[in-house]
Amino acid sequence: MIPSFDPETGALPPGDHRATLNEIAKQLGFSPRRRWLIGGLRKAVSAFRDAGIREIFIDGSFCSEKPDPGDIDGYWVEPDREVYDRLEPYWLDFELIRAPHARQLKWRMWADYGLEFFIHPTMRASADMGFPDFFRHDREGRPRGVIKIEGAAHD
Repeated sequence: MIPSFDPETGALPPGDHRATLNEIAKQLGFSPRRRWLIGGLRKAVSAFRDAGIREIFIDGSFCSEKPDPGDIDGYWVEPDREVYDRLEPYWLDFELIRAPHARQLKWRMWADYGLEFFIHPTMRASADMGFPDFFRHDREGRPRGVIKIEGAAHD
């Protein structure tokens, strides 16, 4: 269940909040931009589930009251080393490409769907911080919540 946004920060309260994609669409799909982003999220979750990835988290401005977030940030937990053989190469393409509508270089998944999915523990937010800790704090260092996606891409 996705709780109400914290009235002070506009973000989710601290903690891991479990939700299906249908619950995410119902509670967070309150603008055309958000609904478009959720469409891309469904494609990513489908590919991740097909590859055996069970732990998928989303966060950032999408998990806030911001009406038109720029993207959906998130990460998935590497279940085993063979996942890279099972996952469609598209979702492992971290080469920067020019995203004309953003006027900057972005990953293909961002350019196509507005998504940035990192891999834990393979990728790190910084030398001393992994993505689980990074995404559970805002830019001022205040704790905030994340959503753990439950179920399949059609749930």
